[in-house]
Amino acid sequence: MPKATFYTHVSHAEAFICRLAQRAVQSGRVLVWAEGAAAAERLDAELWRFEPAGFLAHEMWQGGEWPQDVPLLLGAGADLPAVPTDWVVLNVSPEFWCDAARPPARVLEIVGSSLEELAEARERFKAYKQQGFEIEHHNMQGKA
Repeated sequence: MPKATFYTHVSHAEAFICRLAQRAVQSGRVLVWAEGAAAAERLDAELWRFEPAGFLAHEMWQGGEWPQDVPLLLGAGADLPAVPTDWVVLNVSPEFWCDAARPPARVLEIVGSSLEELAEARERFKAYKQQGFEIEHHNMQGKA
């Protein structure tokens, strides 16, 4: 059964995305999916600044072949790719991965604290649930 994990009330999204990506990469490969190219480039810059003493290998992905030697890819857009089954999608876009032609087995959803973001998250939650995803929730209020 596919699984969607929601992290709500995230106060510093970019830093949280970097930490979550770093943890997720320890278990396998990760695709961070942004709303557009500009958002993906901001995340790319944030990943380069994240933990200066360490390095989280990543690259921008424009589609095509899935690299075997890069644990973290950044992608963007409304056209959701068919993600290999062993990859995790960290979604920071408005796209609903449960509606992808081939939904991933694992999706991580990042949600802020605004009423608008929480309302959108409720819609996502319902959509994932209707598509048969197991749902997990972590309230990050006061934690991230």
